[in-house]
This record gives sequence, structure tokens and C-alpha cells, in this order.
Amino acid sequence: MRTVYALFVGIDDYPVKPLSGCVNDAQEAESWLRRQSGPPPVIQSLYDDLAGRAAVLAGIEGHLGSAGPDDTALLWFSGHGSERPTDDPREATGWSQALVCHDSLDEDGQALLLDSELGALLDAIAARGTHVVAVLDCCHSGGATRDGDTAVPGATARGVEWRPWWRTDGTRDGGGSGPERSHVLLAACRPRERAHESNLDGRVRGWFSNALLHTLDRLGPSATYGQVHALTEERVRAMSPVQHPELRGPEDGRFLSGDAVPTSPFLLRHTTSGWEVNCGQAHGLRAEGAEFTLLGDAAPRTVVVREVRPESALVEPVGWQPGPAERESVHPVTPSALAFVPARVTVTGDPDGVRLLSAALAGVPALAGGGDGLPLRVEVGGGRAWVSGGAGHPVPALPLRSAVDAARVTDCLAHIARWHHIRDLANPDPWLSSLVNVSVEETSVGAVRHSADGEIVCSYAPDGREPQVMVHIHNRSDRQLWCVLLDLTDSYGSSPHLYEGEFVRGGRAGLARRGEPVWLRLPAGRSLVRGAFARDWLKVIVTENELNLAPFRLPAWSPDAPPSARENTSPAGGGALLRLTGPVTHRDAGGPAHDVGRWGTSQVVVRTEVP
Repeated sequence: MRTVYALFVGIDDYPVKPLSGCVNDAQEAESWLRRQSGPPPVIQSLYDDLAGRAAVLAGIEGHLGSAGPDDTALLWFSGHGSERPTDDPREATGWSQALVCHDSLDEDGQALLLDSELGALLDAIAARGTHVVAVLDCCHSGGATRDGDTAVPGATARGVEWRPWWRTDGTRDGGGSGPERSHVLLAACRPRERAHESNLDGRVRGWFSNALLHTLDRLGPSATYGQVHALTEERVRAMSPVQHPELRGPEDGRFLSGDAVPTSPFLLRHTTSGWEVNCGQAHGLRAEGAEFTLLGDAAPRTVVVREVRPESALVEPVGWQPGPAERESVHPVTPSALAFVPARVTVTGDPDGVRLLSAALAGVPALAGGGDGLPLRVEVGGGRAWVSGGAGHPVPALPLRSAVDAARVTDCLAHIARWHHIRDLANPDPWLSSLVNVSVEETSVGAVRHSADGEIVCSYAPDGREPQVMVHIHNRSDRQLWCVLLDLTDSYGSSPHLYEGEFVRGGRAGLARRGEPVWLRLPAGRSLVRGAFARDWLKVIVTENELNLAPFRLPAWSPDAPPSARENTSPAGGGALLRLTGPVTHRDAGGPAHDVGRWGTSQVVVRTEVP
């Protein structure tokens, strides 16, 4: 079984600007971990003067580094954070962040633990197969493993000004051609914000640590990172609007294990503004009147959208009244009516095959027999089905002799429809979209040119090496924007792994893969012969606040992939996304929302070819 190796760091007794709640935070977190079931955790605690730079580094490299491939390494830091301006192009905000160790505040004291240094240490542990989690309750913690403050009456900020003896050099780990494994970050605030502590229930506690541990007790050990973050963020946000906790990592991973939990990418929670679903205009939500259904209920319960915002939607329960316990929880929901335009599927060919497939299509809201959606076509005959109409690589013929086969074909159609929905996202108001763009630049490996039809063509090197390029996300506006870069492949996959959401200051650019080259290659199974190629659509989505990334994570479609959960196609059974039967009543969503909101997109097509 998985063992948790934990390092708890709490520092109150700084020689300058002492704090009062950091040791309390770390001790409470340690107590919480010891109460959990499973193998006893392996714990090291560093409090106050024991938490010097050398000791913290030794704890990360030695203690957390001793975790095995199937274990978890947890770093919990409560203390001061700091920041300073930087010209480093890898810092899209224009600021560098760091953790302040106990011996860093003395005159000529030890160096800070820089974002670049800490991130590289944690990612090196993760690269060995360990699930790595960092919980940071300090100022500027949203940037403290990657790389204007507001005073709050009655609260103390966990941040200090940069000292002149703190060096700024540091290294980043990265590069290579394989998939990268990185740590999960739960941060108390955004990179440019301060984290706060105050008296809570008779003890001084950090707002974030207190909210996070309360959430973990409320949701239990099976909660996902997305659920934990959603409830924790709202608890902190209810205390003050100046502190916004952040999550960096997979939303569907179970807390402290990372094991993927099959669930909807959309969550319902109660906020100071009312009930909210983290699905908005930037996800393609069209307008008021759309419905979401709660998953896992004995009887279907729905909420209807009353206001669509760029990053989320305010909703209202329909026909049921939430109780106090439901206000203190997070509920997975799935679109069940009018949320997204369904694809238009035409089925032709053998009558028996048409009837078999039509029956399977009837219960899938993502697909329809008419309308203005993406036109997809299925030709059936001889016990096989040929799917066409998508912009990606041709789909091989699929068997169609049973209801199980028909469900697999609808899986394919719904997957392609979802991929196109992401690829074709665009704001009707082009203002913000005109101020951001993606650039692809040549390196010494491979060649880059622009084709007549606007594609960026990246060629393999003469010696057969995959082309490597530098990818930049440019913010040409006069404001800070939150940016995510999606890689949509012609295998009908989508992932934000190149740039998983960062704030980019106006006039600056974010660098994909932390400034390391992006390696391009043909997918496995495609021969490296002259003329062979693959396409990627690089799409940047920008908003003014963080965006739920779960809906943009889509594995490449494969006929050999496990089928969706077809046994549970009703809300009561907890069915898969967009596999729910639509409501009995019908509403007209009325076209696009009147206020398109401040969000935008930009996209380039990259063609990787063998010359």
C-alpha cells in the first residue's frame, strides 16, 4: 500500500516580522495525517529555528526523496514568502517568488528557497514515480514552486520584502523528449497576492491551512484535488476577496494518492454569490437555461443556469431545496440539457445497422439527428461502421454487430464532438482575442516554415531527429491575463500539459514547458516515411481569472481504449459525462449570451512532417 512521507515546516519565530500561526498550522496538518487510515506515515517536522535553509533542503532531498515509486511525498510549508521583480523570460508575471527559511532574514543570512530551485527538487522526486504534493501557506505561494498587496484589518500577512543579500540565481529541471511528471501544488494565494493569518476559533491560524484542513475533514479521504480546492477556495474567499487559493495539477486525482477518480469535470458548490458551477463562456457554455444534473443521487436532481460568466455560471436548484450539509460540500455535475451544441450525426447504409446505431444515439445528448452542430457521418454495412467528418486522423472501421458495438461507435462520435467543441471555442467579441497569440520558433533541431495555407510546418532533421521548437504565449494587452495553452492532436486528444495555466503580465510572454524546447513527433504507429505528417492545434485561452482545466483534458481516442461507463446511463447511476438522458421538458436556450464576457482565444496549426 502507498506510504506517505511528509515534511512539515512551520516557522513563527523569525528574527524580523515574526508570525503566530504557522507552527499551529503544521501541527494541525500533522495531526490530521496521523488520523488517516492506511500504513503509518513517515513524518519529519521542522519548526522555527530547526527550519533553516540547509535543514529544509535536506528534508526535501533526503526525507521526501526516500519515498518510493508507489508512495506519496507531502511538503507542507507555513511561513513567510517573498517576491521580487525579474527580467527572467521564464517568469511570465515578471516576478520571482521564494520561501523564506528561518535563517534567511538575518543580515547576510542564508539564501531563500527559490521557486525554480524548489520546483526542480519536487519534480525530480516525482520523475521517479512518487506522487508529490506541495501545500504552501505563505505569501506569493501560487508561484513558489514554479518560479500590489492589500492590507486586511485584523490579519497578518505572511510575507516579507526582498533582502539585498538574497541571491536570485537558480536552476530549473526540464527538457527531454518523454512525458514529464510533476508535483501537485495547493497554494494559499496567487503569485502576486499575500496569504493571511488571524485568530480563528481561539487560535491563530492561516486562513488557507484552516480552510484546507476543514475541507479535508468534511469531504473525507476519497475527495479529489478539484473538490478539495473548490471548497477550500470558497472558504478563504468568503473571509476576504484579496486572497485566492490556487491548484496546479490534475483535478480528478484523489488527494494524497493522485489516483484518477472517474467523475465529471464540472463541480457545483455554494458561494457568497449563490450556487455556482465551474463551467462558463470560456468552456463553451452558451446561455441561460442550460441544465446540469447532480451525479450519484438516488433520484435525479438538476440545476438550471441563470447567469453565464467567463469562468463559471450561477445556477439555481430546480424542484429541490439544498440542506445545510449540501452547502458544505462539492457536487460533481454533468451537462444534461442545452449546455453545448450537439453534433449532427447522419447514419446511412444497412437498415439493421442503422437501427442498431440509432438506438444507441438516442440516449446521448452530445449527439443529435439534426440541427446546426458539427456534421458527422456514419456509413454502416457488413457488420462494420465507418465514422467520418472529423478534422483529425481518419478513424479505422469499427465493428457493429451488437448493442455493445453500437455504444463503442457512439463513444467515438461523442469523443470527436467534444474535441471539436474545444478546438472551435471562440468569443464572439474578438477584442481580447486580438491581443494574445501563440508563436512557434525554430531551434537548432529541425526546420520551421510557414505554408501558404497558414500552417506552421516543422520538419524532422536530416538525421531523423524530431523537430524541437520554442512556443511562446504573448499577452499584448495592458493587463494581466490568465492563460492556458491546449495541445489538440489529430488523434483527437487535448491536453494543457505544455502550459497549465499561469498569469501573464501585460506586454510579456509565457514560455511553454518552462522555457524548454517542445519536442514534436509523429504518433506511435505512423511510419516515419517521406511525406508522413501529423497535426497539432495549439490553442491559447485567456481570461481574467483562473479557469477550470478539467474539461480540456481529453485522451487521444483509440478503438482499444476502455469503453465509457455504459452500465450507468442515468443520473441515478452516476453515468459518464454527456451520457445522460435529457430532461422530459424542453427549453430554448435562445442563442448566445448577451454579455460575451472578457475572455479570448488564439490558435495556430502545427504540421509535423518527414521531409
